[in-house]
Amino acid sequence: MNKPYKVNIFGSFKAVCKGLIIFAGISFVTCCGCGKEEKEAEKAAEFNEIISAPAEDQSPNVAEEAASGAVTETQPEQSPQIVQTPSPAQIVEVKQITAQDLYGEGLGLFNQGRFEEAVVSFNKATDMDATLVDAYKKKALAYNRIGMMNEAIISFKKVIELNPNDAEAYLNLGNFYIKRRMTDEAIAMLERYVSLNPNNTSAYYNLGCLYGEKKRIDKSIKAYQQAVKIDPGYVDAYYNLGVVYNGKEMFGEAIEVFKKILALKPENQEARYNLAFAYNRKGLYDDAVASCKKLLELNRGNANAHLLLGDTYNKLGKSKEAKEEFDMYKKLIFVK
Repeated sequence: MNKPYKVNIFGSFKAVCKGLIIFAGISFVTCCGCGKEEKEAEKAAEFNEIISAPAEDQSPNVAEEAASGAVTETQPEQSPQIVQTPSPAQIVEVKQITAQDLYGEGLGLFNQGRFEEAVVSFNKATDMDATLVDAYKKKALAYNRIGMMNEAIISFKKVIELNPNDAEAYLNLGNFYIKRRMTDEAIAMLERYVSLNPNNTSAYYNLGCLYGEKKRIDKSIKAYQQAVKIDPGYVDAYYNLGVVYNGKEMFGEAIEVFKKILALKPENQEARYNLAFAYNRKGLYDDAVASCKKLLELNRGNANAHLLLGDTYNKLGKSKEAKEEFDMYKKLIFVK
């Protein structure tokens, strides 16, 4: 029974509202120009708010108050809204560029000889992944190719930091230090290298040279010995070893070394001269004379051979022959 009652009251309310609208209209026309326009306009505004309220939201008491002239403000009726569900946007998968991708890009540029561009790619790779050892290695080599040795050294140091057992990094650093005449640093790198890779003859040869520069003769001998032990045909290592033996007055050992060189390369004049010198200092004068004569057959203009031969003749008591050789030496030395 509540619902019909509400409807009847609503009907009365509508009639009242209609009457009020008509009354407001008459009042507006009557009062136009009498100085009350502003006040009536305010009432009209309030009224418009009232009639916008839906009757369904009012309780029976509210309807009765409306019928009796009491005004109660209610919320305006809202019309239903249409809600549209947006269609999902098409998902496009984008491949994420990785540090390995950038390394591969740099490697391709490196192999093409485009070293500066390769450095850029390797730098991007290491910026993205600071543990990418291979990128640091290639970056160091690329830097070296474009003459940026300081940067190359820094990159190889980073390789060693990431992998302390990377033998190649120690070898390259050692070679860079040799170029920079940083002897102590080069020795440290090559010593570490041969501890990881004990079969590289060039590394031992370089160590022998470096030890010699630092007057560490015993270490120099051991390095050269190790080089020729690994490679019995390593002539340069034999030659330096023989020179060191001569310097230490180990003439017997020097003779054996230079004989080995001449067995491999009979035309090696430096080895033959040093052999003659060792014979001379060892007191084997006839052998020294024979070696000097053989050397002069290869090169009549070898001034040092004439000087050594003259000294050997002099020790043999052959003054005439000695004078001839000394005169020839002077002639060759002072030729303009």
